[in-house]
Amino acid sequence: MKSVALCLVLLISANAFTSDIFAKHQIPNRNIMEVMVQVEEKLNSGSPFETINNLLAQFKQSVTSEQIAHDDLYGRQKNECDSEIAFRQGQIQDASKILTASTGQLNIATQQRNKANAELGITADQLTMNQQHLTIIAEVRKVEQETFSRFAVYFQDAIKAIDDAAYTSKKFSVGDASLVELADHTGTLMSHAVSLGKTGHYAAVLASMARLSLAEQVSQADVDRLVQLLDTLRQIVQDAYNQFVSDNNISIQYYNEQKERIQKNIVRLEKSQAALEDQIVDLNGVIATQTAISQAASNKKQRNQKLLDDATALCGTFQSEYDVASTGRRQELVVLAELERLVERRRAEKSG
Repeated sequence: MKSVALCLVLLISANAFTSDIFAKHQIPNRNIMEVMVQVEEKLNSGSPFETINNLLAQFKQSVTSEQIAHDDLYGRQKNECDSEIAFRQGQIQDASKILTASTGQLNIATQQRNKANAELGITADQLTMNQQHLTIIAEVRKVEQETFSRFAVYFQDAIKAIDDAAYTSKKFSVGDASLVELADHTGTLMSHAVSLGKTGHYAAVLASMARLSLAEQVSQADVDRLVQLLDTLRQIVQDAYNQFVSDNNISIQYYNEQKERIQKNIVRLEKSQAALEDQIVDLNGVIATQTAISQAASNKKQRNQKLLDDATALCGTFQSEYDVASTGRRQELVVLAELERLVERRRAEKSG
């Protein structure tokens, strides 16, 4: 009984080594573990040793027959693999020769087409850049014109506000306007000073108006001084406005010159692009036949290379499966031999 238990331990240990093999190559109606259980049961129940040996012999015959069948299958698979690999290698060599020959004839025409394509790409890039440049300067001009229109209103409103303040100052000097009316212009002038970014130029006028609004008595000289300051400020604002208009006119002229120059570039580039496209069409016609030959040879080479890779991988799988399965069967026979030795020892013990 101890010997059977020891055998079971050895068998379980061996089975752990080959469990993955048996999982992948499960044999119907054959299980070494079941045979082990049956042997133990028969030994314990006192079954004839001949029955036990027959059971082990049947199992051994099953393993041996299966190995012989697998050897035969593997031999046929190997012959087919060798034949397929040799055939595909020959096809690849033939395709390579054709591809080499046609490539030599293709090189000159292909180089010319590549050069034309490169020039076409550069021309297309330049055309795109000029078109984008034209769009950008148009957008910039639009923004500049919008800014000009907005600031033109600022300038015009500022000049009118200065004129209104000067008019009220003159009325004040003859007693037709109050100090409060004169002071009302301060806020308007200050607002325009900020809008035009000329607070420094407005400072003297605003300071003078502030003094007048706080003075208990206002002299004619104070009023005349304010009017003079307003006249000076008006001239400054008017000069700035005139310069602003002049700068805008210069900007318009520069834009028109840029626009004309870019449009001429676009016309020239479009003609160059059309000529290059026609040249490429002609070159495509010249190399069409050789391209077809080269492509066919390349496709044949790639197709057969893939088939060769697939055949090599499949044949490698056959080899691996054969090696794994054969190893598993050898392990079964090792375990089976151990069982036979145990049974023989039991027979000897019983006979003694």
